[in-house]
This record gives sequence, C-alpha cells and structure tokens, in this order.
Amino acid sequence: MNKAVLEEVSAGGVVYRLDRGYCEFLIGKHSGYHKWVLPKGLVEKGESYIETAVREVEEEVGVVARVVGEAPVKTIEYWYYADLESKMGTAANGGETERRVAKYQEEGGLKTRIHKKVVFYLMEFESDLGQAGWEMTDREWVGYEEASKRLEFESEREVLREAKVVLG
Repeated sequence: MNKAVLEEVSAGGVVYRLDRGYCEFLIGKHSGYHKWVLPKGLVEKGESYIETAVREVEEEVGVVARVVGEAPVKTIEYWYYADLESKMGTAANGGETERRVAKYQEEGGLKTRIHKKVVFYLMEFESDLGQAGWEMTDREWVGYEEASKRLEFESEREVLREAKVVLG
C-alpha cells in the first residue's frame, strides 16, 4: 500500500509563570486525541516560527505569552499517520486552504504519513484570555513534576526538561 507523505512544520511554546516564587507550566488536553500536550500549530504562509508560537499559544490555550530569547528551546521531529481534510480558509488567512486532521491514527486514520518538525520556544505568561480554544478540551497550570507526568509524548517531556534548564 503506497501512502502519501506530507512534510509539516509547526511552532509552539513552553509557557511558564512564576507564582510566589513557584514556577508553573501551562499544558492543554488536545480535543482530537485527548492527551496532555504543549500548545503548537502549523506555521502559516508568511509567518515566522516565533509569530506562529505566539499565535498558537493564544489560540489553543487562551493566553498571551511572550517569547523569551530569540533561539528555540528545542526542536523535535516525529512521524505519524492521519486522515486529513481540507477546507477553504477565512479572509484572515488570505483564503488559504486549511488542513485539518479528520481522524488520528489512534482512531484508525492511516491514509497519510506525516513527517512533522516542531520548533518550541520558552514563553513567559503575560495575560489570560479566559479559556482554551476549540483544539483543547482543557488547560491547566501545573508544576514541573506534574507536567512531566502528564505530557503524553516523551519528545515533549524533553522539551519541558530543556525549558527547565534554561529557567535555572
């Protein structure tokens, strides 16, 4: 069976805040595959990785955060399968076609093999917009140990570890 292969580039953030000297990290529970993850999303045409990270954090977990430093905290790569659907985007994205996952591999989505690169930045919390976006069913501020336990993917736990090193 010959499957299509798609290359994707996303950007996201490890969002942190200091609360009375205690560092907390923001994680979200993804609405598609129901696992705790770091916020991230596809880089749109004409967007820098940093612009994508800021936008995706706002859209997915409902907070405004600023990137700390210019360099990513870590870049990861992985492969997965999914069934995709396309629809015409809004005027806000120039009418570009939007790609959405119709079915993840955990639910039997096996049509397209996807190679994904995700650039993660360390991001400091600035303000709360009130709630998570449609891509997350929940969001929580948790300490490092709890975030390490809850994050589903080892690669994202590695990103969190690198962020903790940067924070000292």
